[in-house]
Amino acid sequence: MLMGVLTYLVLFTKPGRAMRAVSHDFDAAGLMGVNVDRIVTFTFVLGSTLAGAGAMMVATFYSGTKIDTFFGALLGIKAFVAAVLGGIGNIPGAVLGGLLMGVTESLVVWAGYDGYKDAVAFIVLIVVLMFRPGGLLGSSKVEKV
Repeated sequence: MLMGVLTYLVLFTKPGRAMRAVSHDFDAAGLMGVNVDRIVTFTFVLGSTLAGAGAMMVATFYSGTKIDTFFGALLGIKAFVAAVLGGIGNIPGAVLGGLLMGVTESLVVWAGYDGYKDAVAFIVLIVVLMFRPGGLLGSSKVEKV
């Protein structure tokens, strides 16, 4: 649900258009009348809110485990891997990447190889990036030299 709201916000609202303009060209957005400082602050607040919501969901899922300094390290790395799999900057791509990782890890556990589920997630990342360097839904940019 949060991803749907985020997608709508970024793609179909005025602040979302301003966020995309600022991310594309900071100076040009300012010249076009976008309050760049306000949009950057809004983006950080939005990202922090989503991170807090995600942390609450993870904490309720792992409520019986001992929390230490590295509690979310592997989960954070896997979230980054999901975003790279789907294509950086592509919200539906991040969802697709997360689903692909979840299904792959579940299949590995179902097959009886519980200890390899984390390694398989990173192997999937390497294989996808070998054939699609921009991710599954990301665009490949041609670089002129």
